[in-house]
Amino acid sequence: MAQPNDPMQHRPTVGALRLGITVTAIASLVLGYLGLDVFLSDSDQYGSRPIDLLYYDMQLFVLGSDPLQQAGPYPVSLEIARYTAPLATITALMEAARLLFAMELRRLRARRARGHVIVCGDTSLAGILSRRLHASGRRVVHVRAQAIAVSPSPSYPLTVVGDARDASTLNAAGLNRATALYACSHESATNIAIGLAAGRERRLHGPSLPIYTHVPDPDLCLTLQARYLGLPNPPGARLDFFNVDDLAARKVFLEDPLEPEIRPRQYILVAGTTPFGQALVVEATRHWRRRLAPDPRTGLRIAIVARNATETLANLSHRYPFLRRSCQLDAYDADLVDILATELDETPDRAYICYENEERALKAALTADRYWRRRKNCVVVRLDQLADFSDDGGLASQLLDDGPARLRVYGVLRAACDPVMIAEDLVERLARVIHDRYLVARYSRGDTDSSSSATVSWERLPFELRQTNRAQAEDIGRKLRAIGYVLVPRMRESGGEGSMSESEIERLAMMEHERWCLDRLAAGWRYGEPRDDARKVHPALCDWSTLPPDIRERNHDAVREVPLILSDAGFQLVRI
Repeated sequence: MAQPNDPMQHRPTVGALRLGITVTAIASLVLGYLGLDVFLSDSDQYGSRPIDLLYYDMQLFVLGSDPLQQAGPYPVSLEIARYTAPLATITALMEAARLLFAMELRRLRARRARGHVIVCGDTSLAGILSRRLHASGRRVVHVRAQAIAVSPSPSYPLTVVGDARDASTLNAAGLNRATALYACSHESATNIAIGLAAGRERRLHGPSLPIYTHVPDPDLCLTLQARYLGLPNPPGARLDFFNVDDLAARKVFLEDPLEPEIRPRQYILVAGTTPFGQALVVEATRHWRRRLAPDPRTGLRIAIVARNATETLANLSHRYPFLRRSCQLDAYDADLVDILATELDETPDRAYICYENEERALKAALTADRYWRRRKNCVVVRLDQLADFSDDGGLASQLLDDGPARLRVYGVLRAACDPVMIAEDLVERLARVIHDRYLVARYSRGDTDSSSSATVSWERLPFELRQTNRAQAEDIGRKLRAIGYVLVPRMRESGGEGSMSESEIERLAMMEHERWCLDRLAAGWRYGEPRDDARKVHPALCDWSTLPPDIRERNHDAVREVPLILSDAGFQLVRI
């Protein structure tokens, strides 16, 4: 199914013109040869050999055929050819000039673009993202290493051909006036190089530029996120790293939530230990824990089915300790098709089939459909190649969604190309965790005041309070550097979350209070009692030495939460 503004949609118009020029040229060549053969049959001045006739015939296309310098009459076929041949030449020249002018015009528009986004790469991810941004009304400049084979329409995103790691190419794409850049080539190293090149070039001109770098390897993506969070923000760019499997897994439960408040017990099966499958396990648990109170472990069961399920589950549980605390995890070291009829003790409420090989995935999904006919289950199968056809209401929908298992095709690339989700960087995700833990802490103290604007879900939280949480998350790196810690991904052979001494907790609590005061003062708040959010008055806007003990302890608790917050995100603290 063609995407909006896909250049392939314009192939019929361009192809018809080129076909017309070709047919006209061939017809002129044939008619001209036949006419010259008749016209020169009795001529003593011009040769009549086939090679001579072909030479005179080709001269028709440049208005210079020697035999036609003498007066006619000419045969009918030659009369036709001496007009159609130059016409084909003129039409071809005009089309070439048009394409050249259009190319130069688009290059000029790209260089002078303003307020646009830049997408770099020749991948499917880059193409889908570019079209989706363009369809949403954003101005897009697409930097490609190879030119596309067909001429795009004027409404298609502007294209610049070149190496996106080169400053001249980025400047040709209007980097200095862009509002965001997405690096989406095939390799992580290339994308990182594009991000660094853009950051270095932007540092010399203009305000900070958000740069979103795709890293296909989830472990490498987590490592880069950890390192970048621990670094001071360089001027000119704000670099973030994203992984399509993680984004697509989050999108699954945004589109189709588990809703534990309606069904307090659910069983999820994940077939395949691909990065997408592992991300689904983590996101399902997070989603369940976020929406359910105190003891979620009794309600959610997740089974992983794969040849290496036990090993993968052990690694996941070590990297994300909250998995074991939040749900029941089971591992089946076998292929799904092999155990459907024998080893599964329960029919899952949802099954996610996540094999990289799409033929294998489709076979497993259709086999599961045959075994699970007793219940109306939801079977989600990763099939990127069929994702565009799954919801068009045609033959594909009837073929894949006609069984009792309600087979649902899911395209990872299609789901992950969401500019809003890509923009939710690690700081945004940590800010959500900070707010969730803030609510839990208040409820654990018996503070159930629902009138406060801070005791609501993240989606309903006022923008100002969201920004406060984001600032706190962004400041984690600065605090850790101050006491000699760095962030690293949790590995199987690593230790626990890391612990801080009481003196370090005291120091970071003071830093957090100072940051909070500066943030509130900049927003127009002032010291006063009692607290009045409407008038922006707060009794804690004072020096640490005069701060009441209970508010000091809240700052201590916030600092103690940092290792747990980072642990939930797959990180741990390491002392330098």
